[in-house]
Formats: sequence, C-alpha cells, structure tokens
Amino acid sequence: MGTLRAVEPGVVIITGCSTGIGRATATALAAAGYAVVATARRPEAIDGLGAALTLPLDVTDEASIKAAVDATLERFGRIDALVNNAGFAVRGAVEEVGLDAVHRMFDVNVYGVIRMVRAVAPIMRRQGSGRIVTIGSIGGRLANPANGTYAATKHAVEALSDAMRVELRMFGIDVVLIEPGNIRTSFGDTTDRASGTILKRRDSPYAPLYAGYAAATARLRAHEPGPEAVAKVVLDALAADRPRARYRAAVPLGTRAVIALPDAGRDAMMRRLYHIGSPTRRGRG
Repeated sequence: MGTLRAVEPGVVIITGCSTGIGRATATALAAAGYAVVATARRPEAIDGLGAALTLPLDVTDEASIKAAVDATLERFGRIDALVNNAGFAVRGAVEEVGLDAVHRMFDVNVYGVIRMVRAVAPIMRRQGSGRIVTIGSIGGRLANPANGTYAATKHAVEALSDAMRVELRMFGIDVVLIEPGNIRTSFGDTTDRASGTILKRRDSPYAPLYAGYAAATARLRAHEPGPEAVAKVVLDALAADRPRARYRAAVPLGTRAVIALPDAGRDAMMRRLYHIGSPTRRGRG
C-alpha cells in the first residue's frame, strides 16, 4: 500500500488548457515548480504557459489520450498528478436541449474523466502514489433551471470522485474534487454561443425562464472572479498532505446558504432568482 503524501512539485498532466481554468492552472503550477504537461485539442493554443511539455489531447479519443500519456512517460518516466479540467456545456430546459448536445456533454465531462483515470491510474498504482484532481462545479450540488443537463454531468462527477476516493486510496492515490462557482472565463461565452439557438427561441414555452436566466447571469457575471481563484485552490489541493475530498472555489455565501436549504426552500429561491411565477392551474373537464 502506498503512502499518502503531498504531491511535491512533480509531473502534472492538465486537460483543457487552451483557455480559462485550465490555462490559469497550468500557469500557476508551472510557476510553483511543477513539471506541467499542458494539453488541449489544439496544442497551438497553449503556447506561453511555462509548461514543460505541451501535447494535443482530446478526452473523447482514447488513442489521443494514450499518445499523450505515452509521450509524458517517455519524457519524465512518471505521472504524479492528473488535473481533469476539460469541459463542455449547453444551457436550456431539459426538454429542449438536443440529445446530441447531451451526449457531447457526457462524453467530455464524464466519460472524458473516466478515460483519463483509466489511462493514468495504472501508472500511479505502480508508483504507489499520485493525486487525481477533477474540476467539477457547484452545479453538481445545486442544479439551476436551464442548466439541468450540464449539472447532471457534474453530479455524475461527484459520484465518480466519491467512489474513486475509496477505491484508489489503498494504492496511495488521492482523489480530490474542486467545486467552482461562477468564474469569469471564455467558457461562459462559448456556452452562450452553443446555447444560443435554444435560449433565444421566442416561441419557446420556456421563454420567460430564459429571460430570467439571462438577467440573473448578467448580474452574477458582474461579480465573477477570474480563473486564478480556481488555480489557487488546485495548487492548495496538490500541496496538502491530507487533501480534503472537496474544495469549493469562489462560491458565494448566498449560494452556500441555498444549497443548505430543504428542497422547497431551494425551489422557492430559484423561482425568485429567475423570476418564475406561480403555475396557472387548469381544471379537468
């Protein structure tokens, strides 16, 4: 059985480094002395991060994952930590988000994590040490309306992390989940573009909800911290001798309070936030 310990500045693979949290995390870890292997689907987008190695990696492609892991081992001979960051989102009511988009979200956000773990965990088991850090979302604990399908992927990541934390501990591998709140990155803009055909449908029965979503999002974005807030938490999780199971990053007290409410109270707060009125009751006849 391996000995649990802090991940001293060693070899860290990070997925999804082209923008936002992944890019900020790669920069922060490189500055802290880690040998960062920064990856993205388009490696030309990850220059200038101070990474020891930049590689193409698509978490939906097992051959791409194997090539990146093999190249890392060839260069460094070990992998001390994995940061699962790659993500994809489409917003909209559950009824209106197309199944192709739902499949894509699960493929990247859930199956992508599983593929990366399957590729890296055997290496860490042989080493007798390692740390797997996954960027989840506070949405995995609090599913907002117009965000149910994306939140479902992050809820699944919560379950995966809980199971793996026990499964892998006997091999000296720690599993940590980071739950960021709303963060100011290009991820939000990318998501808005991917969701535009849904959220801008004037004939949608959910049009009032989408209007409330747009207004609430605008208010929240005015106070969002940058991705460096999450990068700092990742660094803390890697440096800890005994890391916590979960770390929250940039989650406002108000959001934490809503999570603690019973279901009825949470629903009421959501209706108020998104300006959703009471239902019109229709009699049978």
